Amino acid sequence: MYTEAELQALEALQEASTVSGLADRLDRSRSYVSELVARMESKGLVHTSREGKQKQINRSDARAIELFDKFVQQYTHIPFPELLGGATLRILFHLQSPATTTQLAEQANVHRSTVHRSLSPLENRGILYKSDGEYTLNDEFEGLSMLAREFAHVRHRQRVEDHAESFTILWDSLDEFLVQTRVEIESEAFHLTGPELFQQYDLPLMARQRRYYLYSESIENISPAELCCHMLVIDDGTRSQSYCLLLISETGIERDVVFTLAEKYDIVEQVSNLFEYLDTEGESRSGRLPRWEEFRDLAEDYEVKV
Repeated sequence: MYTEAELQALEALQEASTVSGLADRLDRSRSYVSELVARMESKGLVHTSREGKQKQINRSDARAIELFDKFVQQYTHIPFPELLGGATLRILFHLQSPATTTQLAEQANVHRSTVHRSLSPLENRGILYKSDGEYTLNDEFEGLSMLAREFAHVRHRQRVEDHAESFTILWDSLDEFLVQTRVEIESEAFHLTGPELFQQYDLPLMARQRRYYLYSESIENISPAELCCHMLVIDDGTRSQSYCLLLISETGIERDVVFTLAEKYDIVEQVSNLFEYLDTEGESRSGRLPRWEEFRDLAEDYEVKV
């Protein structure tokens, strides 16, 4: 997520500085710090501006940096840039509750040895402990998991800002996020989803001048199951749920697949309600689900068998 050098520079940059000034504080060459600042700016940690011939460096006002400062200032004896660099923040992202080495390795997409190597220095300093095979953050350091999440959010925002000035991130994980914007984003990692994608299944759904994208570097396209989940995250109103019901009926989505994704997007209850509604032909209807007669008429309009 972020390197030790980037976090060290962030710690040293307590006020606006030039490249030369920051190089002096870090005791590194000007060329090295210039490249370092460029990487930090691309990751949303700082922003730069020109004042004459000098490049002025300012920290981002992201909440992640405020949380980082809080730990650095409260525990001056702990070298947080050294401890949190590399894969450590990726792993801490998933340490909101006790977890085993295997669980953390799978969730952070790293090797088990990387988990051990990253967390051992934190364990040695009493930041976390291991009990019954599970890592757990000590009470006073529980906020480190939130810090990791906020740093990931900074990274996500920077990725969108490269393409759009105005946007809203609706959901995010360590390496993926769902974003709403009004502009078209042409980038391989941004996958069109939401209302506009329903047209591929002959289920036209107006997007109201908004576009939705899933940022992911690990998939090639949006599956019907994922589209359904995205729609419920975007809007779980009657209209949206009705079209999700049509999509499920039309494409024969496997339930296990949908529920696995529902856990990922934290919408298990909504998805469970959809399938129960279909199984009982509307007799079990909760939340904003339509009356069965209305849904059946809608399905007939689109020639979808329910």
